[in-house]
Amino acid sequence: MSTFTRGLAGGIAGAALMAGCARGPALSESADRLKADSSMVMPSATRWLAAPGAKARVVSTRTAPCPDGKAHRTLLAELPLRPSPSASVPVNHASAVMLDLIGGRGYRLTTPPKGKGRNRTFTMTRDVPAVTFTVRLYGGPKPVMRLEGDTPCLRDDT
Repeated sequence: MSTFTRGLAGGIAGAALMAGCARGPALSESADRLKADSSMVMPSATRWLAAPGAKARVVSTRTAPCPDGKAHRTLLAELPLRPSPSASVPVNHASAVMLDLIGGRGYRLTTPPKGKGRNRTFTMTRDVPAVTFTVRLYGGPKPVMRLEGDTPCLRDDT
């Protein structure tokens, strides 16, 4: 292939990419990733962390408006954790498992775990498509994990 042909092909490919990206990221891409990742993470979390007979449940999932005609998608899921005589044991175990499960889906830790003992919170994010998960762990006699998923405000193409 000649230098001219390579240059022409590169220019055409570059123009096609720029035309496709000119509108920026869309809500559907991040919303699909949010749904797919939560659908993969929660069954594994249930196997590793759930109280006997407990199942993860999606409490809410919704699209909310943002300024400038954009929108974002949110998700809230809960899982009752296996109780322990020590309030910190389910929280420590769930922290390790969720860091591993969410990290395995391509997320990075953006807010390190905060809280000791009974309660802990941390946030993990992926950039493309943009999704953030916040894990909230509550120890005590009935420990529970809350998984909050969120996309940024994006062009609503849903």
